[in-house]
Amino acid sequence: MNEPIFRLSRVTKLFDDNAAPVLALDGVDLDVARGSFLGIVGTSGAGKSTLLRVLNLLDTPSSGTIEFNGRNLAELNAKGQREYLSKVATIFQHFNLFHGKTVFDNITFPLAIRGVPFKERAERARALINRVGLEGREGHYPSQLSGGQKQRVGIARALITRPEVLLCDEATSALDSQTTQTILDLLAELKQLYGFTVILITHSWEVIRYACDAAVLLEHGKVTEAGLLREVIQRERSVLKDHILPLNGDAAWQKGPDTLDLIFENPETQTDLLAKVANALSMDFSILSGRVDNVGKRPIARFKVRFRPRHPPAMVDVEQVKRLLAEAMSAVTL
Repeated sequence: MNEPIFRLSRVTKLFDDNAAPVLALDGVDLDVARGSFLGIVGTSGAGKSTLLRVLNLLDTPSSGTIEFNGRNLAELNAKGQREYLSKVATIFQHFNLFHGKTVFDNITFPLAIRGVPFKERAERARALINRVGLEGREGHYPSQLSGGQKQRVGIARALITRPEVLLCDEATSALDSQTTQTILDLLAELKQLYGFTVILITHSWEVIRYACDAAVLLEHGKVTEAGLLREVIQRERSVLKDHILPLNGDAAWQKGPDTLDLIFENPETQTDLLAKVANALSMDFSILSGRVDNVGKRPIARFKVRFRPRHPPAMVDVEQVKRLLAEAMSAVTL
C-alpha cells in the first residue's frame, strides 16, 4: 500500500483569545491517499476551514502531528516551509486575486516572487491558460471576468508551481450550480492530467456526490466517518451514505425482518434482478422507497425493498436473499 501523502495524528487546535476557548480540531486522525479527490464535509463550525489552515500553514496545531510525504511539518525551517507551499497550493472561495494585476500577472505571481525567470513563467502560464480555458483573456483584469473565470485564474495560479496537492477552500460555493459543475469537471480533468491530490472543503453534499472519490465527515472538530465512496455506500450504517444516497428524506428508516436496504451499481438491472431472486425463493417484493443518483458520475441506486412469502406461514430468509443477490454480481446488499 502506498504511503499516504498526508497523515494527521491526534491533531488539535485550540483558540483561546482572552475569551471562551474554542476547540476547533479535537484529536483528528486522518490519512489522505495520494492521488485521491477527497471531500471534507461538515456544517459551519465543524472545523473544516481550520483543518485546511493547518494544512496550508496559516495556523499551527496546538498538539498532534501532520506529516507530508512522511515528514513532520513542525520540523520544517523557513526554506522547508517555502518548498512545502510550492507543493501544496490553495484555491479560495472568493478567488483572492490581485485586482490591480492582469490574468497573466496573477497566474505568474507565485513564480515571480520565487525569482523564476520571465521566459519560464510565461511558458508555464501560457500552457495553463490554454488548459483552463482562458485564451484571449491574458490581459484582462479580475473586474472584467465572471466568477467562473476568476476561479479558473485561481486554479491556474495554484497549479503554476506544479504542486502535489491542491487544497480547495469552498472553491465552488460562490458559484452558481452550472458553473460549479464546470469547475469540478475542470479540476477532475486537470487532476487526471497532472496527477495531483485534491482536498476539497465543502458544506455541499452535491459537490461530494458529483466530484469526490473519498469523503470525510467532520463534526465538532472530530472525524466521525471517513472512507472511499464506493466503500461508504456499502456500509450498513453510515451518515455519509445517508447523505450521499438519501432515501427520499427517509434515510433513518428502521429495517424490518423482511426489509432490505439495497445498493445497485447497475440500476437498469434492479427490477429483473429482484424478480429473479424473488421467484427463486417463492416470494413477492415491493419497492417501498428509492432513488438513483450519480455518484462520481456513475449512476447508483438505493432502494428499500420488502419481501413477502407467497405461501404463509413461510418466513422470509433475509440471509438467503442477500446471498442470492450477491451471487448475481449486480448489487451489493447491506
